[in-house]
Amino acid sequence: MKKRTASSSEVQQLAEQLMLSELSGQLGKTLAKATIPIGRAKVHVDGFYREDGLVIVAEAWAHLGKVKAAQRNKVLADILNLGLVNSALKRSHQNLIVESYLVFADNVAATVVGGNSWAALAAKECGISVRVVVLATDILDTIREAQRRQDIRISDEESDL
Repeated sequence: MKKRTASSSEVQQLAEQLMLSELSGQLGKTLAKATIPIGRAKVHVDGFYREDGLVIVAEAWAHLGKVKAAQRNKVLADILNLGLVNSALKRSHQNLIVESYLVFADNVAATVVGGNSWAALAAKECGISVRVVVLATDILDTIREAQRRQDIRISDEESDL
């Protein structure tokens, strides 16, 4: 079976790096990808920063617009990921301040953790702050185009049009 070439997430991965760069600027701390050992497991995070007494962790999601069920699951997994890191770090270092961020590129996509949803409650209970960062219009247009190409209802041939 031929892999769908249009389903590449390279555009979103680059946009997520830009989003984390923007968050880094807002926080005045440089966030970088990291793997955090927790027991025998390893948790990967999109953004990580550590200094004496402070750890910042972040997950970014470069999606625009309404969220489909499978996409929502990605955000819920990010909440679980960040919640696990928060809990483990605070348990092993009682005086450590842990800041966690779930970063979106779009207010509509961020509604997945908005209102009175259980996802919003879970993020709050896990100490996760939700941020929407502003990206340049050309970046947003590139993400929209990538999402259009990634739509599985569109064949590779149609996505190239």
